[in-house]
Amino acid sequence: MWIAVGVAILAMLIFLGRQIRLGKVQSGPWFKQFRVLRGVTSLGLMVLGVALMARGAMWPGLAALAAAIVVSSTVRFSIFPSGTSRPEAAAAYTPEEIKAYQTLGLAIGADRKTVIGAWKQLMKAAHPDQGGSADRAKALNAARDLLLKKRF
Repeated sequence: MWIAVGVAILAMLIFLGRQIRLGKVQSGPWFKQFRVLRGVTSLGLMVLGVALMARGAMWPGLAALAAAIVVSSTVRFSIFPSGTSRPEAAAAYTPEEIKAYQTLGLAIGADRKTVIGAWKQLMKAAHPDQGGSADRAKALNAARDLLLKKRF
């Protein structure tokens, strides 16, 4: 039993560390971090469900697994859609941010991974060492820096 508890705590800490590294956990009170808390709770319920089923308590284990699915915060499966996953209205962005999204060829409100991917793809052709323009490379770097500092 203590091994299962240790594995559950380790798995939750790994998940939380990954969320922090990806920038999904901002500074501030924990109750504002609803998506991350849903993910940690869901992971804990899954581990509890498997542990209960391994000990022979089939129905409570299945109930815990069902609760984990309901609480799940993944993008692929969510019974309760959260308003934070939708991009903000264009009016919430400054003209510089809108221009930066246009420079990278992205839709307004694109996430961190998309911004970095678009920047890398465009820099392959725009880098001065590859025959590109130094001005274009500066514009792409400025757009990337603005979007990564402001929104993520």
